[in-house]
Amino acid sequence: MEMNTHMLTRKGSFRSSRKDLKVLLHFFIPYALLLVGFLSVGYYAYERTSQLIESQTKETAFTVMEQTKDILDRRFEEIETIAEQVAGGTKARSFQYVEQPFAGTNPVRILELHKDLFDYPLFNHFILDYFVVYPDSEMIVSPNAMYKLRQFYDLKFRYEGQSYETWVGALADRYRSKAFLQGQIVTYEGKQHSVVTYLRSFGTKEHPALVLFLIDNTQIQNMLRRLSSGDGGFAFIQDEHGQTISQSGVVGDTSWSEALSDGFSEADIDGRRMLVTRSTSDYNGWTYVSAQPEAAVLEKVQYLRRLLSTILALGLLAGMAAALLFAYRNSRPLWMLLRTLPTAGRTAGSETAAPARNAWDEIRSSVTNLVHRNGDLEEKLELQMPLLRSGFYDRLLRGYYASNQDIAVAMEHARVSWEGEFHAVGLLEISGYDGGYNEEMLRELDIRKLGVRDVLAKSYGRTIAAHDLSENQIALLMNGDADSAAAFMDKLRRILGELRERFANELHVAVHVSVGGCCRRLTDISRSFEEARLLMQRESWSSERAIVFQDDASPAMPTYFYPPDVELRLVNLVASGNVTETDALLEQIRDNNLVRQSLPAAVGRILLGELSGTLLKCIGEAGSGLDPHREEIERALLAVETGKPPKAAFDEIAGAFLSICRSQNDRKKSHNLQLKDDLIRYIEENYHRTDLSLGKLAEHTQTSEAYISYFFKEQTGVNFSDYLERLRMTHARTLLEGSDAPVNEIAVAVGYYSLNTFSRAFKRANGLSATEYRKSRKPQDGSGF
Repeated sequence: MEMNTHMLTRKGSFRSSRKDLKVLLHFFIPYALLLVGFLSVGYYAYERTSQLIESQTKETAFTVMEQTKDILDRRFEEIETIAEQVAGGTKARSFQYVEQPFAGTNPVRILELHKDLFDYPLFNHFILDYFVVYPDSEMIVSPNAMYKLRQFYDLKFRYEGQSYETWVGALADRYRSKAFLQGQIVTYEGKQHSVVTYLRSFGTKEHPALVLFLIDNTQIQNMLRRLSSGDGGFAFIQDEHGQTISQSGVVGDTSWSEALSDGFSEADIDGRRMLVTRSTSDYNGWTYVSAQPEAAVLEKVQYLRRLLSTILALGLLAGMAAALLFAYRNSRPLWMLLRTLPTAGRTAGSETAAPARNAWDEIRSSVTNLVHRNGDLEEKLELQMPLLRSGFYDRLLRGYYASNQDIAVAMEHARVSWEGEFHAVGLLEISGYDGGYNEEMLRELDIRKLGVRDVLAKSYGRTIAAHDLSENQIALLMNGDADSAAAFMDKLRRILGELRERFANELHVAVHVSVGGCCRRLTDISRSFEEARLLMQRESWSSERAIVFQDDASPAMPTYFYPPDVELRLVNLVASGNVTETDALLEQIRDNNLVRQSLPAAVGRILLGELSGTLLKCIGEAGSGLDPHREEIERALLAVETGKPPKAAFDEIAGAFLSICRSQNDRKKSHNLQLKDDLIRYIEENYHRTDLSLGKLAEHTQTSEAYISYFFKEQTGVNFSDYLERLRMTHARTLLEGSDAPVNEIAVAVGYYSLNTFSRAFKRANGLSATEYRKSRKPQDGSGF
């Protein structure tokens, strides 16, 4: 309130003061011009993005149209090929001259013809059934049965609203080389079906015969529905004569489509603005047309335009207000700018990037590009590998990793492999360089270090890893197997002695090496490095004493072990809730300071004071979650001032550290449980979405994809993709057993965009195809031919 009153008072004085007005304009105009410039660029990007999304939407619609046309063309071509094979059969052609099918040996010939017909509908679900019709003998034969025409029409198949006489007359009316009849409702085996009829005549005009195929129009309509939205859209197929073969949606007069060319067009149909996609088949000259309301097709584009327009308008208003505020508060313009620009950048980036990631073509293009560029990325990664290894070694030596698991993950990324059980760190220093480096000396040092690293890599590449520390120092990370830690250190003495001789003889380089203590845990490597560093600082080096280990170090002045790297690692471990590693590090500090040596009282108080300061840092990061441990922490902080023995005071401080660490661990576990339940619930609610991915989970939880992948595998024991596939397969089996829905509809219902993808996944998960699974779970039909 006081600040607001102060601002209002200054505004009043500003209006009354011409000098203050000039100062305000001086600061306001640059901000305003900069804002207008940014908004102009944003508006240009918004226009270009809208045009690009609209263009990609149209291209996607035409691509789906071309795919549907190609699939149906292949299906129709397959049916025509089958019809030619059936009509060209010797037995089928010879039977056309039979007038009395049940006289003499003709019944035997009928059975032979019946057996000669292959049961194509069993393997081709696009074909409902097919028959060979002989109008002269009033016989009709199929792979499953044979009928008289009248019996067939009454019991097996008939068109709705068409008499037997009309049907028979239409069959014998004229000779058809091949003809498709438009989809209509028929009664087949007592059930109603929508079929497209294909007729293929053979024989002669005096003795006609024909092959009649019943094509499942439902499958054609399902494919046409992909081309049209449910909100008033429709699609249809017309043959070369303008006859509608099949359609999806409400289709009225189609004469308007004749004037359109292939591709994407706009048209007014029945008073509505429609976007029309048209394609003509090269195979049979048929026309495929889909029409969708413009508002439905371009819904994302319109939404994007409205959203970005709103953002730009709000950005302009907010920017002008911010410009006034920045001008008024000229003492802190940089702080306000940094506070505002990242927020604006994140908002704009998230709103403009989301639609492109959800477009199928964009995803497919991105994945294809990644596959083709994989080799190039591998080469670039290999070039960056020395930097990754250097960063890993630096963090490891300074104790930045909280656990062995973190180190193992970092080693995998840096492609570092250590197979030995024991580890130790040595510090190699090239003699003769004590500071005051010039350009020539630095060049000479670089050459000598390259020689040293080359000898190490060729002779002990799997045992010793080298990492540059300074102009004349190299850290040696050594690992190996031995019967004991002492045997391992003896082995290192021999190796380092040989290397020192080689450096002197081959490279003419004199070195001295300090080696820290042996350890088995990777998290203790930083301790070994710190020990080697302290040895390097306090030793008096000579040619006789060129390699010194921690165990044979010279006596030093009483001091305590608590370097900055150890303090930083302790703070990180407590903050991460790693109780085991925190306890081990505290025990290491206790062992180095209170067990291995007897510190003077003054030095001990300094150590305890530093530990108290570290404890205060941990309290500040832990926040308000430490109320149950408040008394224990206060008692630990007072232990330094109460004159307690160092060991007792250290134990109380260590207990306070562990209490904070346990609180952090409990908070972390609670958060992980809530996050796991949220992820499982989100997957079960959205498994049917084709775009469900790690990216969606990351967006839902506002975390990264890499973290979600690692967290999900850690909490559930399975990968996200395996879990999602199992869930989808469970629902798919339920739908296959409990419904008669087509397999392609079930595939879409459980989240698969492609029937082929669903089929491969189902067979991989269940050992048989979806169709075979449905048949195995339903009772078999006991009726015969």
